[in-house]
Amino acid sequence: MGKQSELNAAEFPTFLYDQGDRIGLLKRILKALGSPDQKFKIIHICGTNGKGSTAMMITAILKQMGHRVGLFTSPYIGEIYNGIQIDFKNIPSRIFEEKISVIKKLLRTAAFANVKVSEFEAQFLISMLYFAEQRVDYVVLECGLGGELDATNAVATTMYSIFTKISLDHVGILGNNITEIATTKSKIIRHHNVTITAQNQSLEALKVLENEAVSKQAVFLNADRVTITTSQQSKRSKQVHYRALLGHSEQSGTFRFGLAGTYQLENLATVLTWFFDFVKRTSFQQRLDDILAHSLAELVVPGRFETVQQKPKIILDGGHNPDGISAFVETVQKLYPNAPKLIVNGFLKDKSYEIAVQKLLTLKNSSFIITQPENQQRELSPVKLADVYQKYTNRQFPEFTSPVKAIKQAIMTASPTTVILVVGSFYLLNPIRTYLLSRSEHNGN
Repeated sequence: MGKQSELNAAEFPTFLYDQGDRIGLLKRILKALGSPDQKFKIIHICGTNGKGSTAMMITAILKQMGHRVGLFTSPYIGEIYNGIQIDFKNIPSRIFEEKISVIKKLLRTAAFANVKVSEFEAQFLISMLYFAEQRVDYVVLECGLGGELDATNAVATTMYSIFTKISLDHVGILGNNITEIATTKSKIIRHHNVTITAQNQSLEALKVLENEAVSKQAVFLNADRVTITTSQQSKRSKQVHYRALLGHSEQSGTFRFGLAGTYQLENLATVLTWFFDFVKRTSFQQRLDDILAHSLAELVVPGRFETVQQKPKIILDGGHNPDGISAFVETVQKLYPNAPKLIVNGFLKDKSYEIAVQKLLTLKNSSFIITQPENQQRELSPVKLADVYQKYTNRQFPEFTSPVKAIKQAIMTASPTTVILVVGSFYLLNPIRTYLLSRSEHNGN
């Protein structure tokens, strides 16, 4: 995703996920590097949709509480440095390059005999070195592809394992059904940690997670004990009222919340479950609603129902699988039910894109521009995606191989009242977001 030239593909292949004992190798590398992953407490986040938003909310709260916080996210938006942050500031390119050199030097030693690590594995190792060197208190660590074989699962231990909604994605790699996929993801649970699951987790996934937590003697918390209601303050924020049952005690309160997607309330319930448990374990004394308001009222999660331009209004959302598209559609229907909508769309070919298209077509007063993500190995051509749209609508929509040309066409044809929505893979959002932000800066906006 994004700017990849910092990690040469010949030295760091794109995909080595299931080739040999990757976790065993990464554990050996971490040990040889001085076990940097053991220098801070880790909050590990896994799931299908909502991982990035959940990770950013937790990071914002920890920072507001006065902690120094490392954040590792995937996929990242923008350039490669955005995926490794401390207190929301990117790793400097100079330090990134330094850490690459350290890893390359180690892999050339006799102990490792020039073994290859993937691009994602290298990013993970760089983040561990950087966070340890910078003496962070906590690291919010987002899983990449899965769980059990994910590079992030090489860490020695974690304080929390947090699971957002688990649904069908990467079928065949992680498993062939929800139970198998949840089983793969559940293997990030560590002995005696605290394991938290999102609201409305499917019964199959919930059973797997709970059984794994019991087997690891982990505390198991379900976010369905949190109730959230909202009242809209403006298009930009809402007032959140919550009530959380925590064992024999109860927490309730109100604060302003800035994330627009209706699906963010489900993620928020997960975050609140973590927050109240964390506060209890760390004897934090400040007023909790103040912490929540100061950390979450103005938070922006790039690419998650993110407004990047006002005239015309352009919103970016990384809904890239059927569940993500369902959440996107629900938000659009709530916030823009009657507005004319122009949707720029592109998917990766290994996603269930036909089901996703059917869901998008339920949006009223909508037209479409079809393009493709910037990922040569996995992109779905506009021609193939257009065929799906034609199958269900008997209409032909404009097609562009270039995402930037697609958004230019959308801006040129939009009326003053049109809402332009860019939805699909982060590999689609990235070039469009970069173009729009550079255009905005150039215009002095």
